[in-house]
Amino acid sequence: MANTVVEPVKMPKVKADNKLIAGINAASITLATFMGWMTIFAGIATFTKEGWSVAVPFASEIIGANMGWASVLFASGIMTVLFGVIGLITAGKITDINAMKSSWKYARNAFIVIAAIEIIKMIAIAIYSLCGIGEKSGVDQGYLWLNSFLSNTLAAGAAVGIAFIANAIAAGKTTVLSVMRFVALGIAAVGCVLVVVSTIVNFYSKKTTYKSSSSSSSSSIENWLDLLK
Repeated sequence: MANTVVEPVKMPKVKADNKLIAGINAASITLATFMGWMTIFAGIATFTKEGWSVAVPFASEIIGANMGWASVLFASGIMTVLFGVIGLITAGKITDINAMKSSWKYARNAFIVIAAIEIIKMIAIAIYSLCGIGEKSGVDQGYLWLNSFLSNTLAAGAAVGIAFIANAIAAGKTTVLSVMRFVALGIAAVGCVLVVVSTIVNFYSKKTTYKSSSSSSSSSIENWLDLLK
């Protein structure tokens, strides 16, 4: 057998730490579920005509706040699917059950804190709204409850649910993790599809400036023709 002209590249065998894999798995699945859940409602909100908007937690921090809201929402939809795929792949690579338990304990604690923060926000908004009852206060009650309170309620509910699921996995219930990896990817995929569709619809539902400029130019031409008569 003839030798190759170019020496083949020898890739070093990298042994991944199972604790790292378990940590990435827990972070990916929980973020795909949490952000995907919020992305679903954010995508639905873009179809409404009442000015309803839902913020996706962590999206601006991960993607960058310098992008517009629509761009951040579009990027977060794709990002949640990537998280779901990573969670699906890494779940099958975990061989140390103790590493799995430890990682999901951290995830449980993190989402307990997130749920507590969202509930505190809800209470604060409710108190603020009650203090601003009346036309003289200038508080837009509809906007406050629809955009702020409802968004926090959705986030709090998702965080509580994820904390319960994380607690079950931390207790060693591998069956829950086996199901949850597909659930997370499914939720992320639905959110991504809604965001992509709503973005395309919003792009092409707006009137283009080309039509307005062409109509104005045609009217100016008609004016010139009138002067020449």
